[in-house]
Amino acid sequence: MTTPTAIDSSSNKLAPEQYDDTTLVSVNDLIIGKRIHFPLYDVNGVLLLAADSNITAEIKQAVRNRGETTVRVANDDVRRITIASQGDGQNHSLSLDCEMFRKLDAIIDGGLLTLKNKGEPVKETIKPIGRKAYDPEQRARLFESHQQNGLALGEMLAGVLRGQASDSATLSAVTSHYLHEMTIDSDNVLSSAISQFSEGDFVAHALETALLAMAIGIELGLDAENVRHLGMAGLVHDWGMMRVPAHIRENPDRLDSVAMLEIKKHPIHSLQLQEKISNLPRVVTIAAYQAHERMNGTGYPRGRSGESIHLFARILQVADAFVGMTSRRPYRPAMMRYAAMECLIRQAKERYVDGKVVRCLLKIQSLFPIGSYVSLSDGSVAVVIRRNKDLYTQPIVARIQDADGNTVDQEADENIIDLHEAEDLTVSQALPMPGSDEIEFGLDYYNSSLDKDLEE
Repeated sequence: MTTPTAIDSSSNKLAPEQYDDTTLVSVNDLIIGKRIHFPLYDVNGVLLLAADSNITAEIKQAVRNRGETTVRVANDDVRRITIASQGDGQNHSLSLDCEMFRKLDAIIDGGLLTLKNKGEPVKETIKPIGRKAYDPEQRARLFESHQQNGLALGEMLAGVLRGQASDSATLSAVTSHYLHEMTIDSDNVLSSAISQFSEGDFVAHALETALLAMAIGIELGLDAENVRHLGMAGLVHDWGMMRVPAHIRENPDRLDSVAMLEIKKHPIHSLQLQEKISNLPRVVTIAAYQAHERMNGTGYPRGRSGESIHLFARILQVADAFVGMTSRRPYRPAMMRYAAMECLIRQAKERYVDGKVVRCLLKIQSLFPIGSYVSLSDGSVAVVIRRNKDLYTQPIVARIQDADGNTVDQEADENIIDLHEAEDLTVSQALPMPGSDEIEFGLDYYNSSLDKDLEE
């Protein structure tokens, strides 16, 4: 491939004869933090990013804003800067009748994988925080952790996709780190994840799902080891989606039966990839295997129902659905966090998901989840920063704008409000995130989109 100096600066266009030196990859597969040695182009060969540039969340979003979902990457850069599978010479087709799945099904059917706490429930070690702003030092630490952990997980996934053996040590270290941070301030952990991760980032989605699942597990009374294992399952349960063709993953239209079959294969692909990871606890594998089952038996890959689905998998289904609904998808904008919570409550009533798990999600997020923007009855605008025990409709908020539209210091003590204690002050409505295209979907949208959201 030619160097950047050989590119026609007037056209910034890749010569047709150089196309063979590039590979088309999904924008989502670019790993944030990696440096490209060669320029990055769009599908038509137009220069997007100069050589020796770092890939950032902002750059990925800017490319998406151009309407690009696929980019041309130099062949010599592909393996280093993407998490797309480049193939390892193996046949990845796998039947549910193979020995791996027979063993997993035997464990599940025989009740051989019981869930027990060996230590004290994490919940009992956490002191209530009450009406208090986020600690800025912890928040800065969390932002740095999200970047570092996202990069480490992306590199691990890229290696496993290439057939390289790995170890569960990275997964264990990531979940142990966040468990410690959650014992300090779980609300801060969950809120920082929302504001830090960019939409469309596969690894970021997995990390945010894992964090939410861990918070639910803590609320359910799990001990430290179980919470860590639950988080590890959240990190790896959807890895197989990277073996689903990009044109299916990023399809903006309703998928046909053939494409849906490819989607439903991804738990199988995930297990294949997990076979490359040594010392992975068996419960992690079981949870990943069952994460897309439904309580009413309409899920996959086995169509199991109720208590035959492991608790970790039931937690993951709720966490993954919430993060997915509140993220932009090719076929819809992101849901408001309040709307996603309403959808999950309806799904619990219809037995798509475990109602007990959804109730725990309500306890850790409230009906107006952490990160939601709301207008208050006095005309001011606030952001939800904390749960408030079991007071689902009265979270703790930080006012960001007064009734006249003036910006206020949201960290000032007078603007941190416990709505349960505030006299004559209530949430009047949920609002979309500023600068986003979030909308609150009504019942018609819910009925038309529910199946596609659940299928993925």
